[in-house]
Order: sequence, then structure tokens, then C-alpha cells
Amino acid sequence: MISNFNITGMSCSACSSHIEKAVKKLNGINKVTVNLLTNSMIVDFEDNILDIENIINAVKNAGYGATLKDKEKKQNNINTAQ
Repeated sequence: MISNFNITGMSCSACSSHIEKAVKKLNGINKVTVNLLTNSMIVDFEDNILDIENIINAVKNAGYGATLKDKEKKQNNINTAQ
């Protein structure tokens, strides 16, 4: 499964590298790409081993913030429809 995340708190390339390393340590991760310029992260993972909350917690434990991008888009669509 591939998921997109918004990342907060990054200020340099060392930050993005730190987040990548923290997430890569989780079992079930296939690939992690953190983009400092867009404050985003794309994670390819095995959803039968790992879930979104585990990934978000790994980022938070590394000292940064993370939210699922798709979840925000769905919430924005709900608010727009009302």
C-alpha cells in the first residue's frame, strides 16, 4: 500500500533524513521518500504488517508531525459539500 503524508517541523535535509531512517526501521516498510520542499512523505508499506498509525507514531517519536494527506482531502470534500 502506498500512502502520502504531510510532515511538519522539518527545516533542513538532516530533518528529512532523520524521518526516513525512523520510518524505515519499522517492519513492513518497502520504501520511504521524504520531500523537504513539499513537507511531504510517501511510504510504500505492507498493510497486513503495519498500519497508518504506526507510521505516524514513528514520525512523532522522531520529533516531527505527520498527518495522512488523503484523510485531509476527504475532510475538505466533506466540508465543501455541506
